[in-house]
Amino acid sequence: MSREHRNLLIAWMALLLLGGVEFAGSFVHFSADYRPLLLVPALVMVGLVGMAFMQVRTGPSLSRSFSVAALCWLTVLLGLGMMDPFTRAIYAITH
Repeated sequence: MSREHRNLLIAWMALLLLGGVEFAGSFVHFSADYRPLLLVPALVMVGLVGMAFMQVRTGPSLSRSFSVAALCWLTVLLGLGMMDPFTRAIYAITH
């Protein structure tokens, strides 16, 4: 196994581990102040995908700019996806 394949395998295993951490964290009942902590594994996953699979560090400048734009767009989509859990409120029903 070459060094590049080993690095990609390690990155893939780290993505699986971070996905498991995020999935397990979704079952923990956080208060509203600690809900943004669920974004930390997702942002680490975005960075890991950018560095390991998209090769942002070593590519030509044009592909680097497109990779950075894709990572920014992915961050925007993650932020929009988290707006519902961050702003959801539970209202008590009274009769």
